[in-house]
Amino acid sequence: MAMTKMKTPTPKGPIAGENYTSDWRNYPWHRPPDISNVDEAIEFVANHISESDEGYQYMSYLNVGVSVAGVTDMILTLGIADGKWSIDFAILIAGPVARLVTIMAKSYDIEYTMGIDTTADFMPSERLKIEFDMVEADSEAMKQDMQEVADTAEEELGEEDEGGLMSPALEDEQNAMLGYSGDDEEPDMEEEQI
Repeated sequence: MAMTKMKTPTPKGPIAGENYTSDWRNYPWHRPPDISNVDEAIEFVANHISESDEGYQYMSYLNVGVSVAGVTDMILTLGIADGKWSIDFAILIAGPVARLVTIMAKSYDIEYTMGIDTTADFMPSERLKIEFDMVEADSEAMKQDMQEVADTAEEELGEEDEGGLMSPALEDEQNAMLGYSGDDEEPDMEEEQI
């Protein structure tokens, strides 16, 4: 009978440590950015949105409910990945890019959401005082209830409290647990071993 040789499986993922041997300078985000002027960046984004097919894709994102902040994040993140601008610079131009996206959405009659909360989520001071007084009253009532429970438990136990579970037991109780009677002496360990 002839033996067949099995093929060794080849890994399909990256080799461990491959990132240490690759030339990291080839990545666009590791080189100096192409654009470092705000006006140039806004002009680039305006041309990119209005003249490319990706602009229509961004508008369809807005049409299905993605917020302007989400679309702006997509545009800026792709610019960082392509080496167009740095992360810090993307934060600086986020406002004007969001404005460009809203202008384009208005031109296509697309209803959009900005994606940021404009309503303040705070309580007026009168409401805070009421809540604080309610919490104080609840905590006082809870303290009184706990004290009543402790007093009731103390009355039920009586004055003969032996100190709880971890307190040392009485000597007679210990001897009884070990099987010694009160008049027997404790066996000598050396005699039992022989």
